[in-house]
Amino acid sequence: MEIEKRNIRKGLLLGIFVGIAWGLDGTLMGQIGLHPLLQDAAYALEQGISALSFSFSPLVTAFFHESFCFFWVALVLLLRKQLKHVFYLLFRTKRGRAAALAALVGSPIGMSAYLLGIKYATAPYASSISVIYPGVGAILSYFILKEKLSVRAMIGIAISLTGSFMLGMKPGSHVPDTFLKGVLFAAIAVLGWALEGVIIGFAMKHIKNEDDVEATPQQLLCLRYFVSMIFYAAVVLPIVKGYPLAGQIVSQGLWLRYAGVAVLGALTYLCWYKAVDLVGSAMGTALNSTAALWTIIFSAVLFGAPVTPSLFFWGFIIVLGVFIFAVDPKCVLNRKK
Repeated sequence: MEIEKRNIRKGLLLGIFVGIAWGLDGTLMGQIGLHPLLQDAAYALEQGISALSFSFSPLVTAFFHESFCFFWVALVLLLRKQLKHVFYLLFRTKRGRAAALAALVGSPIGMSAYLLGIKYATAPYASSISVIYPGVGAILSYFILKEKLSVRAMIGIAISLTGSFMLGMKPGSHVPDTFLKGVLFAAIAVLGWALEGVIIGFAMKHIKNEDDVEATPQQLLCLRYFVSMIFYAAVVLPIVKGYPLAGQIVSQGLWLRYAGVAVLGALTYLCWYKAVDLVGSAMGTALNSTAALWTIIFSAVLFGAPVTPSLFFWGFIIVLGVFIFAVDPKCVLNRKK
């Protein structure tokens, strides 16, 4: 009993850390995006950066973020002598290939749109809107995978969607002129991350597990980042003519900042998997949604970003909705008992 209590406390602390780390990750990525190379079109042009590459600079920064996340997770697995198994999963198993497909939806679409949302709507708003993806994923699973939704879950989803709608429609006077464009990209990020979950759910439900293959969450996470990195490098950057910008990011030392922020990104997922193992996916997902509030707090405290009552109130409503959707009070009480 005492061991169970310690595990629950540890899981809750890890879940809280996940929210803090992901909130700080988004805040710092938004701050790096204010560098003249990524924000000033005239300066970027002087550095030989095309207009197309400048407009889609968050896609280039996403490449650095995901690549360094892969590096850090791969380093951990290498030290544990588990890295080789990641590539076995990818090339030799059906579930590994399904995870790769989910990664393409979740990262090049979800992560790219999220960073574009940060660029055009600022980090607090993009983060607050993006955390509703579990609810949207549940709706998609209801229609695609025929999974049931409880009344409590539907109420929670309705609350979080209402909060996101109000946040997008009544942001206040301090937002940039590109705010609505940023909201649109944040909504695309929600759809991408929600579809990623649906694909994983389909794979777990309909693809028979190979009896001789076991995969840890860390290995699947490494696979996700690897597929994402390769897709950015081989497809996304050539399309947006992003390699000159990537070269400038390296020459001006910005890559070091991305390497540092990626530590947070990698830790977020690694700790989230452990939190889910200790307190369940529902509570882990709910705690992860607090990143919206942490992004608002970090943006204000560290960089002086304005925090209006509307932003904080609707951000809180969104997180509350996610908690109502994800956490069944009966299960929590039973687990405590």
